[in-house]
Amino acid sequence: MQESIVFISRGIFLITNILLLYIFLTPRRPVWFQVTALSVTWITIYFVRDILQSFIPDPFLVGYIVGSLYMIPCALIFKETINAKLFVFFMIFSLSQFIFLIFLFLEQLVFNQFVGSLVLAGLMLEAASLPLIKKYVSPHVSNIIAIIDQRNFSFTYFPLLSFVLLAFYGVQRTYLLSNFIPLVVSTLLILFTYYLIATAIYQTRRNQETEKQLALQREHYRSLNDSINAMKTMRHDLRHHLVTCLEFLVKKNSAAAENYLSQLCNHYDDIAIPKVCSNQFADALISHYLKAAQEQGITVNTHLHLPDNLGIDDQDLCVILGNCLENAIEACSKIPQNQLRYIDIKTTIAKNHLVIKIANSFCGSVIRQGDNFVSSKKGANHGLGLSSVKALTSKYHGYCSINYEQQVFKVAVSLKLPEAVAESRSLSIS
Repeated sequence: MQESIVFISRGIFLITNILLLYIFLTPRRPVWFQVTALSVTWITIYFVRDILQSFIPDPFLVGYIVGSLYMIPCALIFKETINAKLFVFFMIFSLSQFIFLIFLFLEQLVFNQFVGSLVLAGLMLEAASLPLIKKYVSPHVSNIIAIIDQRNFSFTYFPLLSFVLLAFYGVQRTYLLSNFIPLVVSTLLILFTYYLIATAIYQTRRNQETEKQLALQREHYRSLNDSINAMKTMRHDLRHHLVTCLEFLVKKNSAAAENYLSQLCNHYDDIAIPKVCSNQFADALISHYLKAAQEQGITVNTHLHLPDNLGIDDQDLCVILGNCLENAIEACSKIPQNQLRYIDIKTTIAKNHLVIKIANSFCGSVIRQGDNFVSSKKGANHGLGLSSVKALTSKYHGYCSINYEQQVFKVAVSLKLPEAVAESRSLSIS
């Protein structure tokens, strides 16, 4: 009976940890390769365990050694950098082992012997929490991975140190209350440290987005102020323009009057700052990218319904729009100038969702890693744009659809509106 419990516990422990890897990391290999890599590693560990046990008497130390071998298929299967894989792997391994040790200590303190039932219950509890981990923990781990992928390797050391601390408690094998309390405290401190890391990174990225948004707002208001001043000058000079036109007409030179008025209208169009939508934050951002697109000879078609007070964080909305438009402009800029360059932007509210659709022409070349698209821009942040968009759509219980065909790249994003906002919008539309 006890051997069956041990076998089941090992199976649940292994499956749970593998599922956690897939929750936090993104596979880049086909399914057959993933299954083969994990199967070969499992078979290898089965034989290596017996060999190690012949000259290493401590089963916990053997378990830590052979468990670390799963880092090999982890490195081969997933697309993130090796530092990100090390961080996630040892974070999962150490925390799962801490849970195992806590319930093992409880079992020894309660029954004074190894029974296996409490350990099995603890492992089943961890497995049952996987949906909650995917919903609430995965976005924060994704932020940490994004920072690690930007060559911030310092975060990698923390889970490795946690693993060393885990090995210290496991190898001791003295199941006393004096050891159990430090083990629980250490686990709580480690969890709290992960929370602090995730919170600090989240706030840093939010601050960066805020600074970017403020810069766009300042640029938009500066352009608006220039436009207002230019319009004042034009109004002051209007009498002179009218006198000139009247003189042309008196002299029966209608062609000259028509040409003069045409130039005047074009000048008015050049200095005007059009309002693209009612949402002031989105208006400033979209206006910035419209100007950037026009400077590169890109035709932009807009059909926007973006009111204020959507119940969606303004910074999140700007991150989605900004990343999509920046990618679209980058793709269009690679098309030769004698070919069609265009971007279509459409936003609407339908079925309690804000729907954003952006389509753009591109040269037909797409860099893809698994389910992700990678930007050709050089720098630390390349390839993070659409990942951020996907993360935010998950936050708002929506979806992000990306496809391309016949040299047209399309992104569709749906964000669920809060019920109160959705009801008010539906009433106002009806």
